[in-house]
Order: sequence, then C-alpha cells, then structure tokens
Amino acid sequence: MIQRIQTVFLLLISTASGLGFFFLPPLDLSYLELAVFIPLEFYFILSGATAFLTLLLFKKRKIQLMINRIHFVIQIGLAIVLIYGLFNTVDMNPFLLWLMMPFLSLILLLLSSKAIRKDEDLIRSIDRLR
Repeated sequence: MIQRIQTVFLLLISTASGLGFFFLPPLDLSYLELAVFIPLEFYFILSGATAFLTLLLFKKRKIQLMINRIHFVIQIGLAIVLIYGLFNTVDMNPFLLWLMMPFLSLILLLLSSKAIRKDEDLIRSIDRLR
C-alpha cells in the first residue's frame, strides 16, 4: 500500500484538505445568490475523507478509480463555484487561496488515477501470462 505512488498522491490530498480546514480564511458566498448554500468547511471534510477512503481501498483498484472519478467531479464543481465567485467579487485574495485547493486536488487526482490504471494494466498483463 505505502510503496505505491498513488498512495502518496491520495495522502497529499488528505493532508492538504486537513491543513486547508484549519488554515484557510473563511469565505462568504452569500452574495453570489446561489440556489444551494455550500458550507465550504464541509468540502474539506468530504475531500479529505474521500481521498483517505480511496487510499484504504488499495486492493480494489476498480473501485478506487470510480471513487477518484466522483472525487474529480466534486473538485470541478467547487472550482466552478469559486471561479464564478471570483468574477463576481471585489476582494479576490480569499478566492485565489481557496481556488488553489481544488486545482491542487485535481492534479493529484489525475496523477493517482493514472497510477491506479497503470497498476491495473500490470495486473491484467500478469494474469494473461498465467
């Protein structure tokens, strides 16, 4: 589990989410008039827990890929909301800090999905040789 590179990527996502939960400044999205109120602290808990759950499912690579895809969609959704907020605000600094988190997670999720797929292909090729 630890020797795989996707474990490092997923652990980095969990760590970044945990640090973001405690150290990022609060962000007010009430003036955006969104149909659904999004508590951004919930995002960090969801992101960190999803990455850690994916990390624990190291023996089930197909489920790992599926959860990574779901996590990817969540990250894209938050990035879209934050970009929308960025264009409709006067104070850009908090939005830029918050926007860094989904993009970091997106990059790490892409790298971990690529490594999981590579492992799955390796296992399939070994099974063919048997």
